[in-house]
Amino acid sequence: MSREAAPQVPGFRILRRLGAGSSGTVYHAIQDGTEREVALKVFEPADDPDATTPAQIEREREVAASLRHRHLARIHAMGEHGDRRWLASEYLAGGSLAERIAARMRVGEVLQVVRDVLQGLGHAHARGVVHGDVKPGNILFRGTGDAVLVDYGIAAFAREGDRRVRMQGGTPGYMSPEQARGEPVDGRSDFFSLGVVLHEMLTGRVPWPADAGGEARDRGQAPLLPARHRWLQPLLDALLAERPEDRPEDARALLSLLSSLCAASPEAQSLLPHPGDDIEAGRVHGRYESVRARRRQLRRASARALLVLALVLIGAFLATRLFAGG
Repeated sequence: MSREAAPQVPGFRILRRLGAGSSGTVYHAIQDGTEREVALKVFEPADDPDATTPAQIEREREVAASLRHRHLARIHAMGEHGDRRWLASEYLAGGSLAERIAARMRVGEVLQVVRDVLQGLGHAHARGVVHGDVKPGNILFRGTGDAVLVDYGIAAFAREGDRRVRMQGGTPGYMSPEQARGEPVDGRSDFFSLGVVLHEMLTGRVPWPADAGGEARDRGQAPLLPARHRWLQPLLDALLAERPEDRPEDARALLSLLSSLCAASPEAQSLLPHPGDDIEAGRVHGRYESVRARRRQLRRASARALLVLALVLIGAFLATRLFAGG
């Protein structure tokens, strides 16, 4: 599809191109009638060898329809026009995690993303959905700052009575070892991918290089984090365990671990709700650096107030001596 020529999709006014992948191109558009902003994904023509099949598009819609959570993207509508199918989903104006990593992230931002994504994954896994492609390009932000997991293109439903699914694809460097080998996976595979993302947010790079098949080379224990982030090492170790059975069973366990680590870090204590808070409703309150900034402001204000008080007292003392001497 040409970068210059946007397609005509009845019911939508296309504003600009957002990006493209192997299956199609995504546009920022306005849905007629509702005037709602959407991310409009237009798939490649059906006769294209890389085209997403109607069954795959329908599966993506079904997955999205089964999920209702503020940290998971919503799909509004789908259809076809001519030889192209399209899918309209929630438009997220806050940019992508990949952009934020490139600009370097503060610890508070990292914690908020981890918690938001874990909450979204917890909701999806509880409904039998494995995302299969957790990576910075699939984590976007609302204007409010909430992180939202998007793109259910390879997501799959687990069969009743079996939590494991077979994923069709994935992103090299982010896939779990079992996913890269083509083995059945469950939600713990998503946790491994989130561990790769966590390492990238903190250091600016993925923990291990990967070959074209997605299999990491020379993978061993989780890399040691820089000293200033070492307090988060237990979380990284839990996410990046080589064997799925060595990773936590569910998002609640990881959220509890994160809360415990923050409770042990004095400046992180105010960032997370209390351990008893519901994981669906809880979120990171404030950001690490903004907490420090507020404390610095309070200290400066207190120092100025003390200085003014001291000057007033000195002035009063001198005035008293002057009048007494007169």
